[in-house]
Amino acid sequence: MKKFYTYLLWIGLSLASGHLIAQSADADLVAEGDAAYNIGGKMLALETYELALKANPNNVRANFMAGKCILETIDKGRASKYLQKAYELDPKVSKDILFLIAESYHLGFKFDEAIDYYQKYTTELKAGGLKTTEAKNSLAKTEKRVKECENARKFTAEPNAYQSTNAGDGVNSIHPEYGVAVNKDETMMVFTSRRDGSTGIGNVDTDLQFYEDIYISYFKDGKWQPAKNIGSPINTEYHDASIGLSPDGKTLYLYKDENGGDIYVSEMNEDSTWTDPHPIDQQVNSKYNENSISISADGLTMFFTSDRPGGLGGIDIWMCKKDKRGRWGKPENMGAPVNTPNNEDGPFIDYDGKTLYFSSNAHEGMGGYDVFVSEFDSASKKWKEPVNIGYPISTPDNDIYFVKSGDSKYGYYASVKDDGMGEKDIYKVLLPEDRRTYEQLKNKPIKKDTNQVVKDISKDVPIEAKEMQVVKLQIRVLADGKKSLDVGSIIVKGKNDGVVVGIKKVANGIYQCTFQNSSPQDYIVSVEQNGYMFENLEVTVPAMSEMEQLVRRDVKLQKLKVGFVTVLHNIYFDFNKTSFKIDSYKELNKLARLLKENPSYRVEIAGHTDNVGSNDYNQQLSHRRAVAVVNYLISRRVDASRLVAQGYGETQPMASNDDEREGREFNRRTEFKIISEGKSNSTTSPTNTTNTEF
Repeated sequence: MKKFYTYLLWIGLSLASGHLIAQSADADLVAEGDAAYNIGGKMLALETYELALKANPNNVRANFMAGKCILETIDKGRASKYLQKAYELDPKVSKDILFLIAESYHLGFKFDEAIDYYQKYTTELKAGGLKTTEAKNSLAKTEKRVKECENARKFTAEPNAYQSTNAGDGVNSIHPEYGVAVNKDETMMVFTSRRDGSTGIGNVDTDLQFYEDIYISYFKDGKWQPAKNIGSPINTEYHDASIGLSPDGKTLYLYKDENGGDIYVSEMNEDSTWTDPHPIDQQVNSKYNENSISISADGLTMFFTSDRPGGLGGIDIWMCKKDKRGRWGKPENMGAPVNTPNNEDGPFIDYDGKTLYFSSNAHEGMGGYDVFVSEFDSASKKWKEPVNIGYPISTPDNDIYFVKSGDSKYGYYASVKDDGMGEKDIYKVLLPEDRRTYEQLKNKPIKKDTNQVVKDISKDVPIEAKEMQVVKLQIRVLADGKKSLDVGSIIVKGKNDGVVVGIKKVANGIYQCTFQNSSPQDYIVSVEQNGYMFENLEVTVPAMSEMEQLVRRDVKLQKLKVGFVTVLHNIYFDFNKTSFKIDSYKELNKLARLLKENPSYRVEIAGHTDNVGSNDYNQQLSHRRAVAVVNYLISRRVDASRLVAQGYGETQPMASNDDEREGREFNRRTEFKIISEGKSNSTTSPTNTTNTEF
């Protein structure tokens, strides 16, 4: 068994590095991609389909399956270009191709385009007469998605001021992290990760990812310390996932794929070791699936999820209370309005004992699972109508397992973001004071109420003010500074809070969004297009006024070609170190995406230093920094044979070394240069550069 999993991993690594498929035709590559997809190796399958498209860009199945793989992994908005290409080549490539194209636009925050394709799919379904149950269900699902897009437009137009920060490299890695739980005083965190060093059989499951293990980290000196595998007896040779932690941090709840899926419990011993996990009370576990849990701060009420009979839909939230003898009573379904005919998951009961956070793919959602909050009304003895916690915590994708700290200031959740260190990272989010209770979320003020009445104190006579006008930001994208260019991705985010602003295309290469800020705010415009270098532009948007304001900015994209060179902004290193600053990951991830979408280029990653230290030391340091970038790109599945790491030390400064902030920090930079196109015949193995020890 171990040899089998090792073989699968070797196949994956070999395909990724191009050793097995260099001479294969696109049909052979598609067959290999299908084989990887069928065993669950979707990232490997995607790479293989993309290689097939390099050999033949018009391979219908390669385009279709590449899009499908992206929809089922990460960067889901990227799927539309592959799916649309497949549709153009063969409109009958799949009976739900229009729905899949719409779904990719939906997940890529392009809601107008998504609605357009959802409606095209609706027309197609109705033209077929809706004769089957499958067709009727598809119609209902599509109509639901249109409503979700409409909700998403509303939520993204008026985002809540949640400030998310990456939990840091003590917790996150290049692998997925999720299932986070923290104790009441935020000194201890447990989470699940599929990272190297797992205790599973052969480490690698059939999907070519490491087995799930549970990790633990402690908060010290202002940050989360390097997480450690919680070890035996918690982690086993199979999948082990954390689903909850008691407020005092001494009871850990786990999920095991046994008996249909059960909840297990382990207690911390006095020496900080853990007891053997054992099934939770038999009243809770059943022959059906129980997969998430939350216990109230007083330890007397339990909330858990199950798909057992007696609920309102698929997965429901159930609750039970502990009796005077310390035994759990019979579970009761929470019923409406919390549960629906759809699915509810990931409950978390706040420390006040009356506010419940949970996820649902129903209610007023944006798509997938959104995070909702409900409050128990002690007078009526009923739970109030759930309210969407809002964007950017809730998104068009799946958002599950949101938990809070004891002081209610912070929440923790897992998400896929541009600045992430891996596929999915854990984030800490600061909740603004006016969004910390159910009533505050329910009664969120409407920003568009701009017809104010101002009082003239001198005359004590009301004077109706003019209506405050929204500010429009118009972005024109130019190819090589000349021709307007439609792009695959354009995102506008708040510089300080990272909140994405809704944007739409208004003309060829021209995009527009609106703002209702009461004070000037800074935003970052990020533009990406296949075949061009990505660009970021910082824009200050003024406050609303009585006059119409239109802010115009141009973004000039440079076409990729041999000899192209640019500085990779925001990939900076601390003095005398080869570790990345946390802000570097956004740029690194964009670079990895660019290289995967433009697979014909071979590139040099050049490291540079300031002049502090000897020439020889700086030369070695700059090389190790370039190697660090190359290693990260390889970890993001960029073919190692396309990458060369080169260190230039202090020999090519960009600014004076006399000042740290205005000089030396800029000189500690990384550059990107395209050195050739097509397969390289170099005898130097770029992979060897990754073996340099830091």
